Amino acid sequence: MSYLAPAGTPIVASDLWQWLRGLPDANKGLERFRDALMERFQLRGCEFVSSGRAGMTLLLQTLYRFRGEPQRTEVIIPGYTCYSVPASIERAGLRVRVCDVSPDTLSYDLRRLDNFDFSRVLAVVSANLYGLPNDLPAIEALARKHGVFMVDDAAQALGATHGGRSVGSFGDAGIFSLDKGKNITSMQGGILVTRSAEIAEALKESADALPPPALRDTGLQVAKMLIYAALLPPARYGITRKLPFLGLGRTPYQTYSPLTRYSPALGAMAHVLYSRLDALAGQRRDNARRLLDAVARHSPLRAISPLPDTTPVYVRLPLLAQDRQSRDSLLQTLDAAGVGATASYPTAVTDIPELRARLLAEDLDSCPGAREVAERIVTLPTHPYVSSSDIERISSVLQGLNPDVPATRCG
Repeated sequence: MSYLAPAGTPIVASDLWQWLRGLPDANKGLERFRDALMERFQLRGCEFVSSGRAGMTLLLQTLYRFRGEPQRTEVIIPGYTCYSVPASIERAGLRVRVCDVSPDTLSYDLRRLDNFDFSRVLAVVSANLYGLPNDLPAIEALARKHGVFMVDDAAQALGATHGGRSVGSFGDAGIFSLDKGKNITSMQGGILVTRSAEIAEALKESADALPPPALRDTGLQVAKMLIYAALLPPARYGITRKLPFLGLGRTPYQTYSPLTRYSPALGAMAHVLYSRLDALAGQRRDNARRLLDAVARHSPLRAISPLPDTTPVYVRLPLLAQDRQSRDSLLQTLDAAGVGATASYPTAVTDIPELRARLLAEDLDSCPGAREVAERIVTLPTHPYVSSSDIERISSVLQGLNPDVPATRCG
């Protein structure tokens, strides 16, 4: 049966051909990719590392040394975010602090954030989940007010903007991810960016000290990438999601990840897909718009509201169900219809079993909004393999949640 992947970026034959042509000159190609990012995001520094998770760890370690105040060991993160964020903080030898989010926007509860004791805080980290920008100007202003770094985590938001400014470029430094579920992919890879000349110099020193990627690891990621390219289309994804070594659909809490330089061979593919970033983002936005139209017509699901003056990229479309039971029932129905909808991250950060014992007592029950999101969230696929017939199929499922509303075509 045809099955629609929850997220992904198509790697088509022309991409593979351009990638193969670029492999002999992969090192120079990676420099050209760096130059393109520097120009687009008006950067002073841009460094590549083995993964987004590794990038967050390296960035925080660098900022800790750069700040030079040993007592600043705390990093504030949203109460609902990707598990790799707190795991990376712990890998960096720092302490996770948690601030609640608004279920309406997935951005910080700014009042709670402003009330933190910042005396031991190193940095505040944004999330921009699913490609929807947080209230980045406000977070940036609060970080400056309290004299701490802001890290703009744009792992899921490459190509999004807030007030015409690129997500990832707010605050002191940002991060993009090239993992398999992101806006563009090389299966693994992280990009650290900054507009600060001083931080750029410190990041370059940190990145240059990393060991090169092992040839075996690069070969394994290339093999995964080719399998991913072949099996991501809906006609074949039903097979893909059953392959355990791809790690699809898992949300482990792992504080260890290889911390190496980025493979130029993988970078060659990321550079090819980067040339299509705006087109890919446009397709995702269009699919999200049509899905939101279906939601508005047919179901009691509630959309997460993009903040004013933002342009999301919708790596997935987040919605809120009425409660966990109705959410889980909807996911089962969509799965049976061949749609890879997800419940995303299974808990709030404060409820991650492997982490909870190491959180401060004052943080443990401080995130009702994040817990509400974890109970109710549903994400729908928006990637370019989503067709008009797929949206009709999803619309039919949603209509079943509210059968009194007549069916209409989605266009």
